[in-house]
Amino acid sequence: MKPTLLLVEAPGPHRELLALAFQSQGWRVLLAAGLEPLARALRESPPVHLVLAAAGLLAAAAGPLDALREALTAADAALWVEAPPAEQESLRRPGLPVAGFLAPSLSLGQRVEALRQALPPRARQADDGRTSLRVLVAEDDPVYRKLLRLALTPFRFELMEAEDGMAALELARRRRPDLVLADVLMPRLDGFRLCLALRQDPKLARVPVILTHATAPDELDLRMAANVGANGFVRRSQGDDELVATLLRESRAEGPTPAPVPGELSTEAHLYSMVRQLERRVGLLEQAERTARESEERYRLVVSGSYDGVWDWDVRNQRMYWSPRLLEMLGMKPEDFPGTSEAFLARVHPEDRDEVAAALARHLEQGAPYDVSFRLRHEAGGYRSCVSRGRAIRDAQGRPVRMAGIIGDVTEQLRLYREAREAVRVRDEFLAVAAHELRTPLAALRLRVQGTAAALKHEHPVAPQRLERALVAADRQVQRLADLVEGLLDVSQMQGHAPRLNLEDVDLGQVVRDVVVRSEEMATRAGCLLVVRDVASAVGRWDALRLGQVVSHLLVNAVKFGPGRPVELEVQADGDMASLVVRDHGIGIAPDRVDGLFRRFERAVPARNYGGLGLGLYRLYRIVEAHGGEVAVTSIPGQGATFRVRLPRSGPPAGRA
Repeated sequence: MKPTLLLVEAPGPHRELLALAFQSQGWRVLLAAGLEPLARALRESPPVHLVLAAAGLLAAAAGPLDALREALTAADAALWVEAPPAEQESLRRPGLPVAGFLAPSLSLGQRVEALRQALPPRARQADDGRTSLRVLVAEDDPVYRKLLRLALTPFRFELMEAEDGMAALELARRRRPDLVLADVLMPRLDGFRLCLALRQDPKLARVPVILTHATAPDELDLRMAANVGANGFVRRSQGDDELVATLLRESRAEGPTPAPVPGELSTEAHLYSMVRQLERRVGLLEQAERTARESEERYRLVVSGSYDGVWDWDVRNQRMYWSPRLLEMLGMKPEDFPGTSEAFLARVHPEDRDEVAAALARHLEQGAPYDVSFRLRHEAGGYRSCVSRGRAIRDAQGRPVRMAGIIGDVTEQLRLYREAREAVRVRDEFLAVAAHELRTPLAALRLRVQGTAAALKHEHPVAPQRLERALVAADRQVQRLADLVEGLLDVSQMQGHAPRLNLEDVDLGQVVRDVVVRSEEMATRAGCLLVVRDVASAVGRWDALRLGQVVSHLLVNAVKFGPGRPVELEVQADGDMASLVVRDHGIGIAPDRVDGLFRRFERAVPARNYGGLGLGLYRLYRIVEAHGGEVAVTSIPGQGATFRVRLPRSGPPAGRA
């Protein structure tokens, strides 16, 4: 008994094509356009082995499901449903015996093979004994022959293959085929001439011939096909189903074949036209390849010039590719990376590993965006800060099959960001300290002025000594404000260029003595004793005003951080160099603060504990640097600090003054 299929689908080309494919296997095919005709056919028709129903008909039905269920059970027929993966779960209605599903994306051959495997054993045995269709394939391209073989294998046709038209004609004369599939461009005998030769052979004249070509047939192609008696002309790129459908239709066609034009046909002109078309298409293909190569080269240049590396993950086979740029970022060679997702996760910092794995899982399972930051271990040790983005490619069932993306090294950007953030913090702190430093003398000055004004208003006369004290105190605050403003302006100018120097012969020892005299009052208020241990005469080409600022900054710092303790000064001259040493016995400087001590806004102690703008030592360093000298500091926390300035007596190098 031949297998019997009941096809439940609305009338149309799709149903006709399915019926034709199933009938080509020798199966009996019954048609129904709804669930009621389906149930009736199960009860009244010959035994049905398998039912194939469209998902839309089952989804729209409501009432007759009980009748359908009873009819399927009584007929012992398996119900298969054609539905996309997204709808399959909703079609598993309670009590409805769905044996399986077919995805709409399946080819005709895949549908035939799937239903053949679904047939009950008896029907399958009967199907195995039938006579198959004999198809002669005339094709000089071995790759396309193999593709045709794969497309036609599920139909279990008997295939005969020939590499050119002459071999196909000889093979057809030895074993008459049921159908011929021929390429129009073949060596020795092209497809048009092969078809003409078949039509002129009485034994082969009624064999259907289908011509194929890589390009879409134009009007001249179709006219030539009709002239030689071809049954059809199919473009290869139209897909397997179109070719198979044409083949199946012609194998069942009845009536005489188209008669060729009598006499010897001249096809040279037509073939020449086809060759010219192919040449033009080859030219376009070469241009497209050049464009693709240029785009690929441009892409490589962009990637090589960026901080990004490319990765590609075969999710099914669990193989991962890392681009040369990515391997280079991590100091690796191709053989250093095993090419697995486990090897990738093993390089992720342990603190970041769970987050990266979870982000990958969320993207693969839920489609959530994959955009993560993590640290990757460098081959030389240490970790690089990275960001990664990627996207998965999914199959027709929505399952991830591949995922690709980039990994960018942002270590340098992150460092710059942190430095910028630290600079902003230092700036904000400086502004707060500057406001405080400027506000303090202003407040003191205002109090002195207000107190003096009140005394003049209420006391007649005011003691001259009191006025003198008030004016001296006010002058001190004004001088303090002037020094602050001058320092700010000076530092602002030093940012763009080195401080300008007015060079002359200057005795460093005399500069130190003058500054010490001016600083005596300040030191006395702080309880410090200025000790000039050794101040030798040291004459050089320097700027006297700037050297005075250097000595003043060192004394102010020494008094501020060592109140109540002595401050020692020394001036030494040895050949071409002169040295200034200022030593205090105060709180000292922590070792981790020494290196950055001469940077702008840098300070050795918190601003909340000690005043100052953090610009004095920066200003000092720039002045010494402009003279071609150097400054160094040594310190022991809790025991004080020693600053040593060395200056060339010949002055700054040429071009620096």
